Amino acid sequence: MSYPLPPENKSAVRRAGKAISDGTASQADFDLVDRWRASHGYVINTFQIWIKRHIARQGYNVEFAQRLKRRNTVVDKLGRHDADGRFLIADVSAMHDFAGCRMIFDNIEELNDFRNYIHSPAVMKNVKHELRYPPEKYDYIEHPKATGYRGIHDVYRHFPRGSERGEGKKPWDNLLVEIQYRTRAQHAWATAVEISDFVDGERTKFELNATKRGRFFAIASEIIARNHEHIERVFLDSSVQDLQKELQKLENELGILQRLSALKTFEDEDRLQQHNVLNITRTADGELTLAVLPFRQAADAIAMATELESSGSSLNAVYVRADNPAQLRSAYRNYFNDPIDFVKIIRQEGDVEERV
Repeated sequence: MSYPLPPENKSAVRRAGKAISDGTASQADFDLVDRWRASHGYVINTFQIWIKRHIARQGYNVEFAQRLKRRNTVVDKLGRHDADGRFLIADVSAMHDFAGCRMIFDNIEELNDFRNYIHSPAVMKNVKHELRYPPEKYDYIEHPKATGYRGIHDVYRHFPRGSERGEGKKPWDNLLVEIQYRTRAQHAWATAVEISDFVDGERTKFELNATKRGRFFAIASEIIARNHEHIERVFLDSSVQDLQKELQKLENELGILQRLSALKTFEDEDRLQQHNVLNITRTADGELTLAVLPFRQAADAIAMATELESSGSSLNAVYVRADNPAQLRSAYRNYFNDPIDFVKIIRQEGDVEERV
């Protein structure tokens, strides 16, 4: 079998996740949570087939990719807590983004149209997958996160066709998957935040307290939304010109765009296959390097990503799958050190220059 089975005892998975959060976990606890994580590779495969079939029917220019959440990211997420000291993840078995599929659309109109189509009775009538929450729950376009993140997420329970909830239940039934919808401009912003955090050793993506860096990206997000989506959602008392001036002031101080624009572009697409591990390391001279490790089987790629993360030699190792390498490069641009879209958008439309 190509995909790992989930642990049979879900309560044991919950206890292992709590032990990791509390800092009392044994190696067996880490291994159990990692088995739970790896089992979601099957769910990714089910949903990528379903979604790509409907993308083809609608004919939109959509970039699609999927990913299995990294082991280190899971452990990090279990350790995060809010301002009152409460852990943000109370139950690791209820985390809904172990498996993730992402679609990137040319514009917000096509995004909304396709999502409404996917939710329609005509599409869902022969599908057992269940939307877990109301459609508006994770609408970060109408209600952006404080960090500036925009996009829409749907969470589904996995019930493939032919599966029964009683007799005949499959091992992967009831696992969760997160479907993300973004426009290209929104994706450029999110990509820039991720790689900027990685290069600068920051955590803006998870920021709970406001900083100058966090404000830089929040302002940039609103400028992009007003110019590309023609919507205003935050900083309502400030004009675009006011926001551009403040962004320039922050760029002069922080130099974020300067560093992003200096990153090298990955040009080794020919090595990419359907199952890949993208492994970022740092040379003795401090340069970031990217190695692409292709595999024929998903299980082998997942095992290698886990091994690299555990070894300490990798700064960032992740398993990704894509049938089209060019789409993989675009949809996961942060792993290829190429956040150029964000830099272009901000400099062309925000009149923000390099730091002098």
